[in-house]
Amino acid sequence: MGIGESRAVTSTPTVGRIFYFSSPNSLTTILPSSGTPSSTNLTRRSVEFDLPPLLLRQATVNGNLNFSLWIASSVQSTLYLNATLSVKSLSGSWDNGTAPYQLTPRSVGPRPTAYNLVGSVGRSLVLGDHIYVALHSFTIPKANVTLFWGSASYPSLVVLPFSGYITLAGGQSVYTLDSSENPTNNFDLNSSIPKIIFQANFFSALGKTDISRVNLTVVDSNLRPVRTGTNLEMVQFPVTLDQPYVYTTTWLYPSNASDGVYQVNIDAFDVQNSLAFSYRGPTTFSLSRTSPLVQAAFNLLPYFGIGGVVAVGGAFYYRRTKTKKSYLAPFDYFSTLTAGELSGGTAVTIEGNTGSGKTLLAEQLMFEDLKRGRSCVFVTTGDFPSNIRANMKTMGFDISGYEQNGLLTFVDGYSSEAGQESREKFSIPSLGDLTTLGMKISSSLPDKSFKGGSLYFDSLTPLASKAKPESLVSFVQSVGARVKGMGGKAFFTLGPSVDGVVQKQLEEMADCVVQMEAFEEGGVRKSRLRIAKFRARRHQQGWVIYTIEEGKGIIFYSKKPKQ
Repeated sequence: MGIGESRAVTSTPTVGRIFYFSSPNSLTTILPSSGTPSSTNLTRRSVEFDLPPLLLRQATVNGNLNFSLWIASSVQSTLYLNATLSVKSLSGSWDNGTAPYQLTPRSVGPRPTAYNLVGSVGRSLVLGDHIYVALHSFTIPKANVTLFWGSASYPSLVVLPFSGYITLAGGQSVYTLDSSENPTNNFDLNSSIPKIIFQANFFSALGKTDISRVNLTVVDSNLRPVRTGTNLEMVQFPVTLDQPYVYTTTWLYPSNASDGVYQVNIDAFDVQNSLAFSYRGPTTFSLSRTSPLVQAAFNLLPYFGIGGVVAVGGAFYYRRTKTKKSYLAPFDYFSTLTAGELSGGTAVTIEGNTGSGKTLLAEQLMFEDLKRGRSCVFVTTGDFPSNIRANMKTMGFDISGYEQNGLLTFVDGYSSEAGQESREKFSIPSLGDLTTLGMKISSSLPDKSFKGGSLYFDSLTPLASKAKPESLVSFVQSVGARVKGMGGKAFFTLGPSVDGVVQKQLEEMADCVVQMEAFEEGGVRKSRLRIAKFRARRHQQGWVIYTIEEGKGIIFYSKKPKQ
């Protein structure tokens, strides 16, 4: 067991997950809105509704399976309704997770009424499984049976008994880090920075959007919640599509806290606000008070010492005297790296590995543009626009006002991939259709208001798996040229899974290439950035270390103090 790590007692309760029938013939966790319902004839053929995406992790369905269906018949008749839940594995084989349910016959008529079916199901699900339910009916006398769904008035649904769909990764571990992000499980009550960073890594079978919130509570040795550490909200950081999803929170422990051992309780809730996972750990960290004499001596380390050696209580501590001090610099230090603000008519690629902060950099650059009154379009292919808004707000970038006054527009390229209906003005039915995507982007760039604005495309990585390399390069070149022709800036993010040849071609087309990297050094996770290319402009080419702080975003480490 590593430092700052603990084994835990965990609970994955069985939850009745509600999946609403939605378009196009899919299952969604989102309650349908008011409006005209969709309908389909159950008499002519079997009707199927599937759950996108494929399961991203293992899970279990075990218990009562409940259908609530809104049914009508062309004439008064006796209805017999069959329902099945089936699973298709990555190998392509189908497996009926349940035997067909044939419920007690029921009289139905022309007016839609709720028809409830109850059965049982029990099976384990694995990575890549594809779940769907199928319905079929017949009547005596023969009549046309219609199923209504997709409306708040007729919310046909199925309740699946799910468990284990949200779990902790890393052997059910929670990690504690100090203010310098070094793993430890001992913290000093005399510290000038009384801060503990908690990190928990989660898996989610239905993706990160199925995790609505994660709460952490610090408890003392008697398992009593600590008042200042109760229900601390953990946020996903860095924000990525790759599992496990890293959630962190910070506790500023009071200097008058009791010496002793503490542990943490964590609860994870799904998007329907059901408790999906609980963690009740054993002892995970301790708070103790360093001797005042020793603490005072350490406090003097920056001010005296001969040859970098300081004596404390008979012991000697070596202090490196040649290390250059780094200073925290605000985000506008980015303009120092690029030798000035990025001007109109510039195409930029932002490259980096998972967790390096590519999306956050694009969001923060966009927020700076918005503050200057420039129109912006954000194309999202890796997450819901609603999540982009929420994540930006967590970082201190509230964009709601800019959307209201028309400065910011989203183009939603993700909802359709997640099997959801988009709520944005501009959206596309498929990421593989680059022609439609290009048209939607063009429609979002009105000539008058956008002139001199910026386009942020996050990210090209999902497109790389759906489009031919030459088509993707041509698409980026076309979109970039259109934006530059309007005196604007175009930003494209891309991850390491993009083909190396394609990446090279994109770099050659770009005016500016920003490279970001998350890495480990001495067991400490760090991040760095450099301007690898800037056509026709002198710029700083070396790597610069940066950190990310909630409420502030990217903060750089500069070798020169802020003036």
